[in-house]
Amino acid sequence: MTRLTARRTLAVTAAVGLVAGLLALAPAGAASALPNPLLGDGSVYSADPATLVVDDTLYVYAGRDEAGPTTNDFIMNEWQSFSTTDVEGGEWEHHPALMRPEQVFSWATPGRAYAGQVVQGADDRFYWYVPVHEAGSTSVDPFGIGIAVSDTPSGPWTDYAGGPIVSQKILGNDAHNIDPTVFVADDGRVWMYWGSFSRLFGVELASDMKTLIGTPTEIRSGVDGFFEAAWLFERKGTYYLAYAANTAGPDSWCTPAVYHACIAYSTAPTPMGPWTSQGRVLAPVSSTTSHPAITEFKGEWYMAYHTADAVGGNHFRRSVAVDEVEWDDSVTPARMKPVVTTPVRDDDATPSQNVAPWATASASNQPIPTQYWIAALNDGITRPNPLPPDMWGSYAADRPASQWIQYDWTEPVRIDRSSIQFWNDAQPGSGDGVAAPASWSLQYWDQGRWNDVKNPSGYPTAVREMHEVTFEPVTTTRLRAVMNAAPGKTTPVKYSALAVEEWSVAAVAADGYEPAATRTLVGEAPVLPDTVALIYGVDRVAAPVKWDAVEPASYAQTGSFTVGGTAQGYAAGRVEATVTVEELDDSPDTAAPEVGVDLRGPRGAGDWYVGPVTVRVTATDDRDLRSRISVGIDGGALTDTADVRRVDTVVSADGAHTVIARATDAAGNVSADASAAFRIDATAPKVTAQLDAGARAVSASATDSGSGLAGLEYAIDEPANWKPFTGPVAAPDLERHVVFVRATDAAGNVSTPTATTVPRSPDAPMTGNVARYATATASSASGWAPVDNVNDGSTATNWGTWPRVGEQWVQLSWERPVRVDRAGVQFARDAADSANAGLIPPRSWVLQYRGTDGVWHDVATDDAYARSSDAVNEIAFDAVETTALRALMQSWGAQEGQGSAGIQEFEAWAAEAPAPALTIEPSASTRMIAGKAYVVTTVKNTDDVAVDLVITSEYGTKTITGVQPGRTVSATFTSRRASVPAGEVTVTATATVDGAPVTATVEVPYGAQN
Repeated sequence: MTRLTARRTLAVTAAVGLVAGLLALAPAGAASALPNPLLGDGSVYSADPATLVVDDTLYVYAGRDEAGPTTNDFIMNEWQSFSTTDVEGGEWEHHPALMRPEQVFSWATPGRAYAGQVVQGADDRFYWYVPVHEAGSTSVDPFGIGIAVSDTPSGPWTDYAGGPIVSQKILGNDAHNIDPTVFVADDGRVWMYWGSFSRLFGVELASDMKTLIGTPTEIRSGVDGFFEAAWLFERKGTYYLAYAANTAGPDSWCTPAVYHACIAYSTAPTPMGPWTSQGRVLAPVSSTTSHPAITEFKGEWYMAYHTADAVGGNHFRRSVAVDEVEWDDSVTPARMKPVVTTPVRDDDATPSQNVAPWATASASNQPIPTQYWIAALNDGITRPNPLPPDMWGSYAADRPASQWIQYDWTEPVRIDRSSIQFWNDAQPGSGDGVAAPASWSLQYWDQGRWNDVKNPSGYPTAVREMHEVTFEPVTTTRLRAVMNAAPGKTTPVKYSALAVEEWSVAAVAADGYEPAATRTLVGEAPVLPDTVALIYGVDRVAAPVKWDAVEPASYAQTGSFTVGGTAQGYAAGRVEATVTVEELDDSPDTAAPEVGVDLRGPRGAGDWYVGPVTVRVTATDDRDLRSRISVGIDGGALTDTADVRRVDTVVSADGAHTVIARATDAAGNVSADASAAFRIDATAPKVTAQLDAGARAVSASATDSGSGLAGLEYAIDEPANWKPFTGPVAAPDLERHVVFVRATDAAGNVSTPTATTVPRSPDAPMTGNVARYATATASSASGWAPVDNVNDGSTATNWGTWPRVGEQWVQLSWERPVRVDRAGVQFARDAADSANAGLIPPRSWVLQYRGTDGVWHDVATDDAYARSSDAVNEIAFDAVETTALRALMQSWGAQEGQGSAGIQEFEAWAAEAPAPALTIEPSASTRMIAGKAYVVTTVKNTDDVAVDLVITSEYGTKTITGVQPGRTVSATFTSRRASVPAGEVTVTATATVDGAPVTATVEVPYGAQN
């Protein structure tokens, strides 16, 4: 055993190698804060706590998490426990390695030592109910609940039931039979609940602690949001069932992210219900899972749970914590108050240039899909094994071509760099999953519109690494990362989703700051200024401050004192404010206070705001520090707030608004009214786009119900380099293109770009790798390796048939015939030939084309069929014209799983088209004129282009240019002889066809002339 204490840090204990260094997390002066996690140095992780009180000792039993830092799975091989006689004193003893499933249960497999519970039976023995895998089980889910027994709380433990008391086979159910909780009533009756994946079961056990009485009941009502980890206990005649719930959503009472859980509870008059849901008692913690154990110990109530807060902790390396449970007995049944976790995680007071934690994050896809958490963007955490709740993401049925994430600050920030880390689970080109962006950029808000940052250092898109982008300094209240999603190959285009783990923004280093000052009265806590002024040369930028707590002794008498704080983006050190403490002036007060109205929010173009406006009303009085402030919005009744210096009212509805404010001091003096008017348009325009397939053009229109439409823009193939939309946008050529259209309203709101696909024209030439134009099909495919991966242009994805073997094929089909003379296949491999498992290149394969007779024929080739998975295995063959080409493969394996076929990429190359030939009809003959022989040549241009002719004979050469289609020309050569022998004339025709020169040469014979 190792003793853990909050009072000192222990050295490494030779027996089990544990230290308790993280127990120092309890903040100074917080004596009531418990030393959480119980063991937080990362030497041993613990999860799924269950509590037990024996005499004057509280035991917390837990599984042990043994996953590596990047392993996303529960690696749990054994159980352990902690014990204490003084929870508040913070001393715990660690009891490692109490039990392993396979060592106690001969019928169990190793591992999967999930959540269980120890209870003390009527015979004073201790019974440990645990879920374990049943060896040799034929059930879909092999979990069963077994029971170990011991004479002491720490063992040794032996198998009590000789087999599971609950399993799919025993009950005939299809449930996940884990997480048992057992309650032994004062009258000796025993009750057990268990279940997971939103299915909860309950049953009474016989006095032997193992026999089920009757058929288990599935609890379907009164346990709102139940997911798993039930915990049953009783207090003052009421039965309580606490459990992990994950009812998720932006307005959820439980958790915003589906992969996180809160702890909820229900109450009932009997151990078997009926149950009534009572809401949440513990908010989501730092681990995705949550597990409660609630127990009374020495007159106080405690909840044990687990978090990811230990050194090196994550969702699969959890650590047990214990905190107090307080009760509200003024209601019936008594209510559990929300558990306050300790130690309190105060805001980090370390000065930093990163202003992202001070911002409000938003995104184009709000409400955010519930598997993600937008708060992860600026939480400062990047995990080596992130899961979807550790990031913002956009995976949903609707995945637009462009998405953005945005930071808004209450005060301007002066920034010159930003860092971002992308996440993925798919490769670009699939049109599905989460992939790296095709491109992205940073934009800042200025003059009522979004502007690209100037001179960015570059926009890398690799995933799982932090990319810093520097740019010229800007002062702004808003920053966006605009990401263009990676498109797939289909028509219409589908896009992959996007995800970002962390996004930081760095402020420019200030030259200094101007200390703040305020005043207060003796005995009255000061109201510290919201901001200090950061100095940038002659400029001043207001920076919000998080001030340290002020001790009451500081303002107990007149004088002055300083308060330290951390300012937004000021990394040079801490900032200070001077507080002057004054005596109350009790002379007559006849002066009225002054009241001012300040509007704060994202300014748009003109006098528009493009987001919620905070109306800040501030009262200033020569005598009183605080006044009664009255505020009225849009003609409504004035609302009074007493004893304040300022009042903030948020107005978020689109439209025109007015505000009226006044202040009244303690003497009853009333200020003059102050007023302000403003307009909000936070709604972007809506764009409608249509494709004219015949014209291969996109038309579009837009509407805006707020500030009015300001303009339309379009871009081709990537939402960048926008141009004014003045009419239908035609595709620039016969290839497939995507036309993006966006609209901007008068307030500066920009719509999400619409994407309209202009399909590839049937007349477009088939050149190069024509596999990209084909539809891929296959004999079979694994669910995670679809066949369209073979022609997606990426070797990062593959098609595969695992575990199937035998003859397999992949086929490329075209809508019109293609002429090909070369193709290649790069196989997928994840095991050596000798492994006889996984994906292994086939033993043999052959390329075949579909003939005009509809029959498959082997291509004619002398090339060898290779089996490489590192390069394309290319085959050249006699050119064929076909509508389909396939690779026919004989799998490596003889039996399922022993080596299945897989392809990373399948290429097919169009044969070079033969040069076009000109058509002419030449003829030659001889004639005798005045005793001399002549050779006469005529040429008819039977082509559809004009040609230039060069006619050569033994007696000379003549050139005739620009002979139009259909025309006939002649050339006569004199021999200056009385007779000529037989011979031939050479006619060469040249022309320009499709921008390239074309030549045709014809030799024409003629007979002798005597």
